[in-house]
Amino acid sequence: MSTAVVVGGTGFLGRHVVAALQSAGWTVRSLSRRTGFNALHADPESFRGADVVVNLAGIKRPEGEQTFEAIHIELVRSLVTAMKSVGVRRLIHISVVIARPAPGLPYHDTKWRGEEIVRASGLDYTILRPGVIYGIGDDMLSHLSLMIRTAPFFPIVGNGTSPMRPVDARDVAAAVVAAATISSSGKTYEIVGPDRMELRDVVRTVAEALNLPIRIVPTPMMIMRVAAGFMEAVMKEPLSTRAQLAMLVEGLDGDTGPAQRELHLTTAPFTAARIQPLLVKANRTAPFSLRLRSALQPKKEIKTAQFWTLLLIALAGLSLAFGVSGSPWLRMTVVMTIILAGTLYLPAVRRRQIPTPFRIITGLVVGAVHFGMTQLVISLIPSIWPGWEVSARAIYAWKSGHSTAFLVPTLILIVIAEEALWRGVVTRYMMERFGRLQGIMLGALIFAIAHWSAFNPLLLLAAFGCGLFWNWLYAATDDLTIPTVSHIMWDFLLLFAFPAVR
Repeated sequence: MSTAVVVGGTGFLGRHVVAALQSAGWTVRSLSRRTGFNALHADPESFRGADVVVNLAGIKRPEGEQTFEAIHIELVRSLVTAMKSVGVRRLIHISVVIARPAPGLPYHDTKWRGEEIVRASGLDYTILRPGVIYGIGDDMLSHLSLMIRTAPFFPIVGNGTSPMRPVDARDVAAAVVAAATISSSGKTYEIVGPDRMELRDVVRTVAEALNLPIRIVPTPMMIMRVAAGFMEAVMKEPLSTRAQLAMLVEGLDGDTGPAQRELHLTTAPFTAARIQPLLVKANRTAPFSLRLRSALQPKKEIKTAQFWTLLLIALAGLSLAFGVSGSPWLRMTVVMTIILAGTLYLPAVRRRQIPTPFRIITGLVVGAVHFGMTQLVISLIPSIWPGWEVSARAIYAWKSGHSTAFLVPTLILIVIAEEALWRGVVTRYMMERFGRLQGIMLGALIFAIAHWSAFNPLLLLAAFGCGLFWNWLYAATDDLTIPTVSHIMWDFLLLFAFPAVR
């Protein structure tokens, strides 16, 4: 029985390769960081007695010592040296179809330089160059399905016409077995799917498999780069990295002919019917959903008595705060402190206040975007409502007599209480009884009506519009952090940093 050592054998592709080799009768030893394998200083004893070594090691983004240079070049050099020292001659090296000399593209370039080390090694090698790989536990299907489940629109780089040939991980594993069995010394094969597709067609195929409508939105490269950089910075498993983005722009096309003729490899087509079973196992739900409609009715957690008690206290308190002449800030502070204490008594509210760094950063970004949208609306108001500034000046007048040192912490307290009540109790109750879309609308309407006692039409319109936006954020994330931070950011920018009127 022949022995194969698989470097990276515990990863997504590695699990498929190990299973395929074992099914073909090979004895397999898996090496990875999880098994204590030091990639940069490979122990020759790890390879002693092997008939073939399969190198699957690769990364999509640098992280600490795991750089493109370290994994795609130094690891390969260390691997070749270790194999030679114990007399192992056969190496199957997994690269990527877009590998080429490109100093401006570190992923492409280091993959190419790794291939060059293999070619110059003097070993009996075969290089396999897959395109984008999909399968259970992959990046492609899991990330695409996550984004499609999350929102009815899909931002795509450029116009989405980049050529793609998605290849099943099981077909890549079959190529490894074939290369290890059939004489293929000194050869390089592109391992890709049979059908040339455009990127937007790949997205539509996944949406079809999920039975969800999707609208593809062409997005400028600059915006996509910023988004990918942001996700790399704050997410453990980013939906896209800058290296992956560069690959999507270029496309991942290839020639199926050589592998089909010499390795007798026939790859499977990428169709909705074929990938549907894989998607079911990829991820069942999204961590948040921007879709307004949902087939899932929220579990009833807010009791009717709790809802009405807090709502009536809030309406009475706000009537007192706004219905008396003078600044409402101090009265609002008292009222909302009482409201906050009441809402925090409810487990459904406490459970949805989880201020993780990612949610805080996202809330700040969303708040800034919301403020930008508000500025656009403000620029259009004069043509529709010439006297709007009278209402705006009345709102800003409430700040008079108070220092910024008092107003800012007071604002934060009031917003936290407002979000706990209007989103955490009122909107949640409405969504539990009437569904997501209806709950968002009704919650915003009640939020606006609560401000009626201020007798300020601009405040009523702002409360309804912002209520819709913050209710949507709450429904999307099922958490109060992002709408709360967004609300604070919006209020701060509009009230202090860039007032609408002066």
